[in-house]
This record gives sequence, C-alpha cells and structure tokens, in this order.
Amino acid sequence: MFNIDKSKSINSLIYIIKELKKRQKKTDLHKVMKLLYFADREHLVKYGFPISGDTYLKQTFGPVPSFMNYVAKNEQHDFKGCVDIKRKGRVSILSTKKDVDLDDLSQSEIEALNFAISNFSDYTFEELTEISHDYAWTNSDWEIDYLKIAIEGNASEDIIAFIKQNEINNKISFL
Repeated sequence: MFNIDKSKSINSLIYIIKELKKRQKKTDLHKVMKLLYFADREHLVKYGFPISGDTYLKQTFGPVPSFMNYVAKNEQHDFKGCVDIKRKGRVSILSTKKDVDLDDLSQSEIEALNFAISNFSDYTFEELTEISHDYAWTNSDWEIDYLKIAIEGNASEDIIAFIKQNEINNKISFL
C-alpha cells in the first residue's frame, strides 16, 4: 500500500539502535523490530502514513519489517555493514557505527520513534511478542496490511478514510 523509503527505514533502524544504547537498553533484534513496528504504527495513526513504508510480515513472534530485518541481519547486499549483529546465545544483539542522518527524518517521525522507544523498550521478549500479536497480526495471513495496523492503533475515521483512499489511488496507478 505504501512505497518503502529505504533511506528512512535505515535511518529509523540506526536511530532506534543508537537511542537504546544511549538509554542503556537492550538492542536485541526482536526488540528493535518491534519498536520499528510500533513507531510506524504511531506515525500511521497520527498522520496517515508510516515512517518506512516497509512490508510487515506475520512471523511467529509478531510483525517484522521485511527490508529492515534483512538489513539488520546483513542480508541486504546494498546495505551490508549498516548494522553489526552478534549472537549472544540465542539472542542477536545489534549495534552500529553509522550516524543517523537526522535530516532524512522529519520531526513527526522522530517523535514516533521516541514514542515507541519510551513506551515499549522496557518490555520483555514475551511481552513484546504478546502485545504485537494484535488485531493486525491476528487478522493477517502473511503480509500485514497497513489498514489493519491503523485500526489496531485506533486511528480516527478520517485517517482510516485517508489510508483507504491512498490504497485506491495506488491500485489505479498500477493499471
């Protein structure tokens, strides 16, 4: 429904890793992926579009942003080295030496990222899994539709209508 903005996606990923580190919080892969989901959901609900436009996939432990997951795991050839990943037992810890390009993120996007970090970074693996198994996750087969994410986030009727219109416009542009 939305086009992925790879630059915003990568800067969001780096921003979350840097902020978690600064706040002395864990930077495990699961937590970072869930914080990206909650940030995208927050921005979607408030403004009618997500930060990244990434495709969220229904995975066992909740929604996962496809592109950012590949980048974090260094499986996206064009973006190898953006993020370092180290295994500690069964946990994958993320770090980065890259700087965030704050010019690439709007004030509202930074606010949504901070919202996700402030509200969800203290949750355990199990808690993040449970709360991300929400309406959007439950009612999806594989790809999680942004409209379902907006409904889960209690988007206003105006935002829901805006997202639906955007979906119609995107389908027309492909004809």
